[in-house]
Amino acid sequence: MLFDRVRMDIPSISLGTVYRNIRTFLDSGLIGEVSLHHGSLRLEANNEPHHHFVCTQCRTMFDLPTEGLDEIQLRRPLPKGFRVNRFHVEAQGLCAVCASKKPRR
Repeated sequence: MLFDRVRMDIPSISLGTVYRNIRTFLDSGLIGEVSLHHGSLRLEANNEPHHHFVCTQCRTMFDLPTEGLDEIQLRRPLPKGFRVNRFHVEAQGLCAVCASKKPRR
């Protein structure tokens, strides 16, 4: 999707160039990688602390602010040598559009 969008402005750009720049942006922290559990790499430019809501039907993702969620704490220690870099909450359900559709029989 990103490659198609960039080609509108730069028709001669190669897919490899787009991938290399994505990797550079990820490595520098300009963009972040979103959940790996949905079949494809998803990127985002929102570097503020937040969580995600994922529609289980259309796979659309929405940002959820951290306000209103209690701080996440582990109740048991991690195995020896492990450390947490960050916590990420992912809520799953139906977005408003999918929820408003009548279920199929």
